[in-house]
Amino acid sequence: MPLIVLTGYPCSGLTYRANQLASLLEKHQDEVFAAAEAGAQVSLKSRYKVHVVASHDSSHPRIVYDHARTEKEARGVAYARAKRVLKRDSIVILDGMNYIKGWRYQLWCEAKAAQTTCCVVHVGTPVDQCVANNDARLRRDARKKTDAQPSETHDTPAFDSTATEDTEEAYPPELLNNLIFRYEEPSTHSRWDKPLFTVPWDDPEPPVADIFAALTGVVLPTTETPTETALPSLADALASTTLSDAASTATGTRGGGRTGLSNRARIVPHQATVQAVATDPNAMYAMEKRTSAVVTAIRNFTQSCPSAEVALAQSKRRDAIAIDVPEVKVAVLVPSHIAMSGTTDELAGAGGILALPRLQRLRRQWISLNRAYIGRGHGASSGTLTADQIGDAFVRFLNAEISGEVAEE
Repeated sequence: MPLIVLTGYPCSGLTYRANQLASLLEKHQDEVFAAAEAGAQVSLKSRYKVHVVASHDSSHPRIVYDHARTEKEARGVAYARAKRVLKRDSIVILDGMNYIKGWRYQLWCEAKAAQTTCCVVHVGTPVDQCVANNDARLRRDARKKTDAQPSETHDTPAFDSTATEDTEEAYPPELLNNLIFRYEEPSTHSRWDKPLFTVPWDDPEPPVADIFAALTGVVLPTTETPTETALPSLADALASTTLSDAASTATGTRGGGRTGLSNRARIVPHQATVQAVATDPNAMYAMEKRTSAVVTAIRNFTQSCPSAEVALAQSKRRDAIAIDVPEVKVAVLVPSHIAMSGTTDELAGAGGILALPRLQRLRRQWISLNRAYIGRGHGASSGTLTADQIGDAFVRFLNAEISGEVAEE
């Protein structure tokens, strides 16, 4: 389920490159399985389905970029289409400008949440060529309106002499210039734009082998056999650097993920892309009930033994006042030196060590600190707090607060 995000200026041949990349991926997968039948050891066990997701259709033409609302709706439709076909056995190619870096970041987060790889393919067509392509489309549309002559072939790469008629929609000239001005180029300094592959206008084919290796970890077989050793070209050096950057930035261990992809790095989603686990609706009620029961047990004890001196005399321990709480294994402990150092001898009196306002304040404080850990909430990755552990945890918190706060005073 790797995701390939195409990006480039409008009228730069994005749709042509998307369809070309899809056909090349299918072709190279055929070569992989042909090599496997011939006895070669190939780590690709099953075939990927290649999906090209278009950003425009009859319901969302190119003029949606005139208004922010319609553009947002079109992006939402493209996002839903790409997410729908993201599966374990598919490669998704998102056709379109994808010119906003925040939008590419959203797609990268979606790939991370799906625990799959993602790459950006930048169609590097110059601005002058994009304007010329759009002008050719405008002239084609004008000829169709006047029925002067049949349409000719336009807006296809100069290197492809067998290309079919261009049927892509043209942009209004003002909108084209506006989109070119608004375009945010991808950068290797942004983690959501890595690995980044640039396809110049004059290149006959994109680096499909490098793209496939970066996404799946499978090296496609090459049929070329060089007769002499040549120095690597600048494009090869940049591609190798991109692959090494992709491997260094991937998290996890080798050998994980889809079956048969031994060289692919396992993608571990971070907390920004992980959906929080649903919290038990009764979790907060249990927390409120059990903490209130602890406070009530302490309150009942102070009513039966209001004096700190009497409570120490009747305590099972000589060094502290021990208060047993029902259904709690840990007892509330008030050290003797703290119990006798208060401004009053009454435990629950004004300013007493076990005054009800203070206990309620500590209860609210403990609930606010631990509400994320109860009932398998968002802190489930670092630890959970079950309903049976609430009472013991709250009593330990009270013991630390009673001992520490007075000691500092």
